[in-house]
Amino acid sequence: MSMPRKVARTAVVVGVVGTVASVGAFSAFSSQTENTGNVVTAGTVALADNDAGAAAYTLTNAKPGSSATSCIRVSYSGSLDADVKLYTPSTIGALGPQVNLKIEPGTQASSTFPSCTGFTPDGAAIYDGPLNSFPTTYAAGVADNPGSTTKWVNGDAVVYRVTATLSASAPDSVQGATTGAHAIRWEARNQ
Repeated sequence: MSMPRKVARTAVVVGVVGTVASVGAFSAFSSQTENTGNVVTAGTVALADNDAGAAAYTLTNAKPGSSATSCIRVSYSGSLDADVKLYTPSTIGALGPQVNLKIEPGTQASSTFPSCTGFTPDGAAIYDGPLNSFPTTYAAGVADNPGSTTKWVNGDAVVYRVTATLSASAPDSVQGATTGAHAIRWEARNQ
């Protein structure tokens, strides 16, 4: 056999072996399964009130014993169970020690801020003390839940009667003093 024929035969043999090897490398038994439709959706924490941005109390030109009261409805529409606490994020001015803040949870058949007509307290006040001693952080805040529950769930609501009173024994030294504008904050955090 001539050299060119041997080379051609070798090339054909190598080609056939290569083809068989490549077919063998790409053929295998196979099986699959999959888990479809995976998704993650975050829950919600949503608290609202009916005050339309108005203050619960405003006492101007107050004299010892003056007070103001209003009722505010706080409602929860989040999808996650939550804890709710009350506090003020504000700095309270020099008149703070002479102002008593009382906050009572309860119910009201028809809650229209600031009216307290028909308000029924659930029991004792959740805060009844000097305005300047009202908690200033969520961690230290006053906890409150609807009725005897241990959490707020979608659809819960509580009406709060908020009363601010300038002490009847306020000294002459506080004439012209102020608490400064401040907020009462209800904050919900999921459990």
